[in-house]
Formats: sequence, C-alpha cells, structure tokens
Amino acid sequence: MEPKPWLKKLKPYPPGKTLEEIQRDLGLKGPIYKLNSNENPLGPSPKVIEALKKALSEIHLYPEASYKTLREALGKRWGLSSENIILGNGSNEILEFVFKAYLEREDEIIISEPSFLMYEIFGEIYGVKIKKIPLGTDFKHHLEGFLNSITHKTKALFLDHPHNPTGSTLEREVWEEFFKFLPKNILVIIDEAYGDFIDDPKVPLGIEFLKKGYPVLITRTFSKAMGLAGLRLGYGIASPEIIDTLNKVRQPFNVNLLAVKAGLAILEDKDYQLKSIELVLKGRKYLTSELSKLGFKVYPSQANFLMVDFDKFCDLIYNYLLNQGIFLRPLKAYGFPNCLRITVGTEEANQKLIQEIENFLNTEIS
Repeated sequence: MEPKPWLKKLKPYPPGKTLEEIQRDLGLKGPIYKLNSNENPLGPSPKVIEALKKALSEIHLYPEASYKTLREALGKRWGLSSENIILGNGSNEILEFVFKAYLEREDEIIISEPSFLMYEIFGEIYGVKIKKIPLGTDFKHHLEGFLNSITHKTKALFLDHPHNPTGSTLEREVWEEFFKFLPKNILVIIDEAYGDFIDDPKVPLGIEFLKKGYPVLITRTFSKAMGLAGLRLGYGIASPEIIDTLNKVRQPFNVNLLAVKAGLAILEDKDYQLKSIELVLKGRKYLTSELSKLGFKVYPSQANFLMVDFDKFCDLIYNYLLNQGIFLRPLKAYGFPNCLRITVGTEEANQKLIQEIENFLNTEIS
C-alpha cells in the first residue's frame, strides 16, 4: 500500500536527544548540561512526585473521561469556565485538533518563516496549503504581512508567541491593530508554550484577546515552567463553541491518569512555579550580559531560551561544547546557520557554559 503522495517528502520533527542517548552516543562520563530542549532545569516538583506515587495504585483504571477536575482548575487559573478548556497529550495535540476539526485539503494556513516546525509538519500531513511570511527585520512576526496574504482559502493563522527560536514578542498595540483588520472567520492560534516567561508588561497574553471576543485559540503546556515535559500535558483555551468542536476530534482518554494527577499537583504548587520562572528570568539576564560581553549577538528573548549569533565560530563552538558535555540547539533548520539556541539552565549550568566558551575563545584566538 502506498502512502499519501504528499507525505513522501515529509521530514519528521527533529527532537533533541535524551540524556541516555547523549551519554551512549558520545561516551561522556562527566556532568552533562542539557541546554538544547528548553526543559525545566529544576527537575520535577516534590509535590508532583508525591502525587504520582499515590496515583500508581490507580494506573489499572481509566482517568476521568471529561477531565473536568483539571479543566476546572485551569479555568479558575484564567478566570474562565471549564467549558473554555480542552486538554491534550502535549500542546502539540491541541494544534493537531485544529487540522482535524477545521481544515480540509486545499485550505490554507499562514505561518511565520521560521517558526515552530510542527505547524508546517501538520500542514503537510493533512495536505493543507502553507503560506509562509518571513519575520520582520527585528525577527518578530510580521503581522501586516499576514493580513496582506489572507485569501478566501485562508482558514487559520499560527503564531508562536514568544516566537521559537528567536524568543521575540509583539507589543499590545501591534496585536490590537492586527485584530482590528482581521476577518472574523479566521481562527488565530496563539501558541504560548513559553508564555509563562514573559515579564515585559507591554507584551500581552492571548487571554486578553479571548476575553475581548476575538477568534483565538491559545495553546499552553505543562512542559516548561511546570516541569512536566515527560508526561506530555498541554491545553487549549478558547470560546466554548471552538472547544466543543475540537472535542469532537479528541480521542477518549487522550491524556493519561498520571499526567492529570501531576497537572493538578503542580497547579497547587505556586512556590515551584515561581521558583522556575525566577530562575529563568535571572539566568536569561545573566547569559545575555555575559555572552554580549564576549562579543556575540544575543537576541532579546521573553522565553526560557536565547538565540545567539556566534558568527564564524558557530560550528566550532557547538562541537567544542558538545565534547565538554554541554548541549545546545543548532538552528540551521530554522534558517539561522550561524546561531545556536541556548536553554536557560541552573546557575551552575549557565556559569559552566560561559566558562567553557571563554576557554574556547582563549584557545582559538591564541
């Protein structure tokens, strides 16, 4: 049997390697600093570990089918109803629901170039036409370009905010002007995987626009500030009408029991959430300052990572750090061949990174 013809050239998403893969492939025995996948460097919350231990005796049972308890907790967090919330096996699944529920072949979506690779991958899987709008000169979403590119075939716009991999954001006035001219029949997906790390008061969250009645679906994840990447838990926030439609394509029990229990536990652990965010904000400031002092271009970020232009040293630095047990994310696939993306780590990891880059420069220049 032949696959769908439009899948023949599809390239799967390139995930970062796990610690076990890194150790096995490179034979490293010392400490490893995994700064390539934007994971939470604190490890899981102790309250989550305790909740998971208690839940182990229940794993022979299906979870609550409606997930009402967790949906209500998330609704309370955002001042909304549980009817505004849908859960997913990671926020990626929420993105896929849009393709399943709303988009047919020959329909059109608009994305930035570059942006989170899964928008394009889902488009290719479902045979949807993809229109790409280059980022502006400041590496921010070019919303005017989005508006100018809308046709009668356009059904949805995908905007990662903060943007991946640059970490850039848009100010409130830019968003408001965009929505003023946006046709009402077009759904805007605001992907806030890194929204918890926004500290600029001029940068809005998507919830503002939902409460104003704009046609938005906000996707969020428990993988970053909440520290649950391995349990794959995400959610979408939208009007009850949109959520009801998305639920029609959601498989029953799409989120496992342990993820639900962990989600409820971490929502209660305000101290862990605050500590995670403070760690990132402090580390982001430190790395920006130190890397800039070393002469590298660090792009402003509101996420838990930084995009850094290492110019002619990019590949050399990447490979040097690899052998020191420090893993960063190359951005060639995103169109930035001289840039690396650096996840903000612990204070120890951040200092080790700067120290090793200094060692490299001293060796290379001398």
